[in-house]
Amino acid sequence: MPKRGGKVWFWRWRRNPLRRRSDIVEAWIGAVAVTTLLLSVPVVGVALAGVGERSALDQARGLHRTTARLAEDAPTTPARFRGTADAWVRTAVRWTGPDGSSVTGVAQVPSGGRAGSSTTVWLDDTGRVRPAPPTPAQARSQGAALGATAGAGVGLLVAGGWWAARIRLDVRRRGQWERDWTEFNADRGHRHA
Repeated sequence: MPKRGGKVWFWRWRRNPLRRRSDIVEAWIGAVAVTTLLLSVPVVGVALAGVGERSALDQARGLHRTTARLAEDAPTTPARFRGTADAWVRTAVRWTGPDGSSVTGVAQVPSGGRAGSSTTVWLDDTGRVRPAPPTPAQARSQGAALGATAGAGVGLLVAGGWWAARIRLDVRRRGQWERDWTEFNADRGHRHA
């Protein structure tokens, strides 16, 4: 009989006159929970990672890149933000439209740019400025984050269901224990105060 630290493993699965029906139910709920975790978490995680990556890459559909010139000096960011990914500011830019006319809009540009310097902006089919689409590496990491979050969510749901079932079984066992104890005391002639 395998033991660890004085505790018998898999005792709920063995024949035992002290084993209750709720012990068997708890063992089966645990087995189903482990199986569900092992099968559903990876499947959901991988599936939603793929969906998240494709969704991020789809953001580039219908967008085209064009070169624009800053219409004004871009503000500089405070020193504490320099060198970070957040060192971008919104400022007016000007580019040439498909019909050859000059078009002005507001876009995210690196901070500290001078008026007249060139920058890249992304336009949709209607000619409106849009945020730059994610790179393939960014799309993969967005998909991975979505998949990991979804897998963790499924894991928490399954573990929460297993925990709730154990609590419910413990409440039933305590109630049964109290009824049995009361019956035992009544059989012995003791009165419950």
